[in-house]
Amino acid sequence: MIKQLKAGLAGIALCAASGIADASIDLRFAPLSQTADAIEIGLRISGLGDDALGTYDFNIQFDPTHLAFASVAFGDPFLGDELDVFDLGGNSVAADLLAPGVLNLFESSLDEPADLQALQADSFTLAIIRFNVLSSGSSELELLINSLADAGGDALSANTAPLTVNPVAAVPLPGMFWPMVAGFCVALKRLRV
Repeated sequence: MIKQLKAGLAGIALCAASGIADASIDLRFAPLSQTADAIEIGLRISGLGDDALGTYDFNIQFDPTHLAFASVAFGDPFLGDELDVFDLGGNSVAADLLAPGVLNLFESSLDEPADLQALQADSFTLAIIRFNVLSSGSSELELLINSLADAGGDALSANTAPLTVNPVAAVPLPGMFWPMVAGFCVALKRLRV
């Protein structure tokens, strides 16, 4: 009985240690720009080390009362699409709203594993997501990993963290005609006195 318990504990320790190799991979949201009408968020991966990313499938949850999905641009703005290292444009990509407040992002590389391994950067932006701002207030973006695999198709694990954004909706300004008329009238009165 004690031998079985020790063997079980050793197995748990080995399983826990095997996950540590992938624990250095991080997936993070990075706010890029914000206006009163829209906000752009980058989804970055870092810490790939000796691994190369071959495919991913994520769900991004957001508050649909504050934000509305507008568009997505796959790839890094400076490095290009690192899952398409030769920029041939043949990758399978998708960005779909599954439900209000749930955006699914998917990309699968068609490049050879050796090419991804040799040419892919250790850290890069996977996609830039643009949301329209519907109303002011705090909104949390949460990343759920459906699948994440290396160039050979083996599963990877990664650390994730939510991001809280505080979009500020545009405040309608009053028409400028009447304030200008009022100011003009005050200036005329002062000139007459």
